[in-house]
Amino acid sequence: MSWLRSGGIAAFIVMHDTSLAELCRVKPRSLSELRRVSGFGDRKTELYGQDILDALGRFRNGARAAEAPGNASNPAGETLKLLQEGRTLEEIAQARGRQLSSVVSMVAAMVERGEVDFEPGWIHGDHQERIEQTYKRLGMERLKPLKDALPEEVTYDEIRLVLACLRRQQDNS
Repeated sequence: MSWLRSGGIAAFIVMHDTSLAELCRVKPRSLSELRRVSGFGDRKTELYGQDILDALGRFRNGARAAEAPGNASNPAGETLKLLQEGRTLEEIAQARGRQLSSVVSMVAAMVERGEVDFEPGWIHGDHQERIEQTYKRLGMERLKPLKDALPEEVTYDEIRLVLACLRRQQDNS
């Protein structure tokens, strides 16, 4: 489906995984059958329906997906490269077509493993200090008690990043 690649459209925009699973189960042969697949309304069927039916037809006739040249995904490597370019976490999420929380989770894991240095600029204002003080009081087994004990403006993403840094520091001591 070259329109996905050439149009720069992220696959999850066209079809959620549950719709994909149902599409594979139902194997529609017409636009009206495709329209009955969960997630396919009139607009999506009009925009993508014939291409999807064509792909399903090729699959029924023995064709299989080919590896896209040079398209091997390396999310951590891509994220690391963007961090090294000085991109913000929000910019990385946008560039990679991911939710900010997904990028934060990946970066937190990289910080914890020592692959990336923690950047205080990822955390707003005095939130890092507040998170660290609350952690000393409550520990860090679960995020929710920390979140509940912190001001509302402190985000789960900030807590994840600060805890990753603290865990890394503990591992090095």
